Amino acid sequence: MQTLKDDIRQRILAAARNEFITAGVRRTSIRKVAHKAGVAVGNVYNYFSGKDQLFCEVLRPLISELNRYMRSHNEERHLNIDVFSVRTLQDEHVGAMRRLVKNFRPELRLLLFNAEGTPLAGYKEKIVDFQTKIGAEYLQLMKARYPHIDVDISPFFLHISSSTWVNIFCELVEHDDYSEQEVARALEQYEIFGMAGWKALMKV
Repeated sequence: MQTLKDDIRQRILAAARNEFITAGVRRTSIRKVAHKAGVAVGNVYNYFSGKDQLFCEVLRPLISELNRYMRSHNEERHLNIDVFSVRTLQDEHVGAMRRLVKNFRPELRLLLFNAEGTPLAGYKEKIVDFQTKIGAEYLQLMKARYPHIDVDISPFFLHISSSTWVNIFCELVEHDDYSEQEVARALEQYEIFGMAGWKALMKV
């Protein structure tokens, strides 16, 4: 039985990432990946079942970080009534989003806009659904700590709010033609706008 080597696996993944980003999913082939990685085509199949698995593995670090970022919304330090008035708590969440985009922009473009025909097609809606679930959990966690607040929020409104957030996230990914200063200003204004709305709805 052939011994699999991690350095070869990483070379294949690095070559696949480059091919998916530069050529797109449809025009990427196992043959091209093998050539760029400096291995035989058959050797790629010793590590990955095919292009679909290779695509998912290339995006696995991004998806793990994306899930961690969304779950962080409900971490203990954010379950505080001060989140509605203390800018540092709000800025922390927005800053984490910007770092995610900065660190994974090419992978995010693949996942959000170019995953057709792969097991990750339609992932944007999965993010919306997960964010909606996280939002519903957040309301209940906050209600347990602060019984006086109002968490009677329409589930459909939660979905709309989550969809809006994901669309803003997509805009950050897609547009790198705005300066860092302009992006920061736009997100700061969205923070102020959004927080005022949530404060009014939840009667904080």
